[in-house]
Amino acid sequence: MRDAVQTTAPPRRVARSAQHTRPPLLALIAALLLLAAGADAVKLKFIHEECLSYTFNQYEYFYGSFVALPDQFGTPAKYDLVVTAPSGQKLYEVSGESEATFHLVPVEAGGHSFCLRFNADKSPSRAAVTRDVLWNINIGYSEGHDKVEETDTQYLWHHVYQIDSQIQELKSTLHYLYWRERRHRQTVESTHRRTLFYAALRCSVIVAASVGQVRGRGARWRG
Repeated sequence: MRDAVQTTAPPRRVARSAQHTRPPLLALIAALLLLAAGADAVKLKFIHEECLSYTFNQYEYFYGSFVALPDQFGTPAKYDLVVTAPSGQKLYEVSGESEATFHLVPVEAGGHSFCLRFNADKSPSRAAVTRDVLWNINIGYSEGHDKVEETDTQYLWHHVYQIDSQIQELKSTLHYLYWRERRHRQTVESTHRRTLFYAALRCSVIVAASVGQVRGRGARWRG
């Protein structure tokens, strides 16, 4: 009789475990399939200042970047970025940069302000024209999930949030590096075009001057 109990008990435990974990596993798979759809960079177009607002939970860290693209003069402008909490306290500030990355943890819940301001004093050109800035921001993994009692489902979602945060942070970094490299390439190409233009103009002036001298000497000889 004791042997019968020992042989039948394990299958019942396995069956309960399978029924209990199958839904979380399906949810985990479904969530992982959605991780590829991350936020892309946004192209901002403005002259002097652009402010955006994002709402965050307390201690829900976020990260982002901006990259200024070359303007019609072929050089990227410089900008000041100020991140302000709902209470008005400054969380982050950078001045006179054409690109920057930031990782911040808000101590307050609510709407946070992000203001990009054109810095004419540090920019190669002070002209008030519309310029393009690539802007990217993502919300990271909130450590508040660790404080929830971890059942099997919550334990799996805990790791889903961690994986999602790591993937989104990687995508944000790749966006920043891609647009920074593209901006550098555009700047180099613009400089190269200007160099060729001025070289061709200089050659044209020299050729014109030489032709003028030759014609002048020919006229004197004929005279």
